[in-house]
Amino acid sequence: MPEPQRHPYVSFVTWGRNDGYTESYTERMTQALVCLVRQLEAAALDAEIVISEWNPAAGRPLLVDVLELPASSPHVAIRGVVSDPRYHAAFKGADKHGMHNGEAINVGLRRARGTYITPKASDTYLSQETIDRIARRDLDPDALYRVDRYDVVVPPELWRVDGNAFLAALETLPAERCDFLQQEAHWRVRDLHTNASGDFLLMASRWWHQLHGHPADDLVFSLDGDSLIMHAAAALGVRQCRWLEGAKVFKPRHGHLNNARTGVVWRPWQRKLEDILIRLGGAELAHQGRMTLDYPKRQIKSVLAPSVERHFVRPASRWAAGVRPVPTQPANWGLADQELATRVLCRATWES
Repeated sequence: MPEPQRHPYVSFVTWGRNDGYTESYTERMTQALVCLVRQLEAAALDAEIVISEWNPAAGRPLLVDVLELPASSPHVAIRGVVSDPRYHAAFKGADKHGMHNGEAINVGLRRARGTYITPKASDTYLSQETIDRIARRDLDPDALYRVDRYDVVVPPELWRVDGNAFLAALETLPAERCDFLQQEAHWRVRDLHTNASGDFLLMASRWWHQLHGHPADDLVFSLDGDSLIMHAAAALGVRQCRWLEGAKVFKPRHGHLNNARTGVVWRPWQRKLEDILIRLGGAELAHQGRMTLDYPKRQIKSVLAPSVERHFVRPASRWAAGVRPVPTQPANWGLADQELATRVLCRATWES
């Protein structure tokens, strides 16, 4: 009889493409991943990293072929999965932006083998306390774990520092904390810590599969996806657990963060209607108008996206009122029925 398949305790799903997204992108992604591997090895934590390469850039080598990662590890497996550009071309704004985060993450989520899974942006660093919490191996299968993100400006000379010294230096840098944001009362949604949730959203694999990963979005920018996951999971009974006391995600600052590139577009009639609705019924009535008529739109790279009221608040408020979430992704979410190119980049001892 064949031996039962072995599974890691946790999977980290990261995503990217070799397009020069930020300065020295591949080098910094390599540094972040190697740092994570060393942390997981030191904790003796059986884990895997799934790198989802979405829409490979034309004329450049594959990202999974240029990352300089260890080839073997006692505890950490690394695999790369490549999604052909034809999958990206189907989305609105594909010619303006080369990455669909939600779809790229779903490819990795669908193929992750961990009992628990979290997405992790390719250039972020987890504090040692965060790794130590996971390494206790006592996670609740019905909890959704959140860690605050800390945005930092990394001095050029610090990039030459490696390993534990780099992590220790990150702890000393001035940082902008993505703290809990109180939701508007008239939104009538659950008070969940959705601020920068895409950088650490750890929960059991079975919940990711029940939700079908990130919700379907025909725009490439994947706005609100992480927040919608949290609210859908909570509506199904998953409990939020926020780690504090040293648990952190460090995010080196660059000019492509969503809050740095997203604008809001108002039409003159919308301003006039907003004023009328506020006079007649206050913020509550104005909010209903925004949800119903889908304004003000958001804009990234000249592409218009739905308003936050229509895209996020409307479904989240319905779930808070007792409506059961229904996955918007199909049964083959994450391109499960497609044969995608796969690379085994690092083989772990637990796989043998």
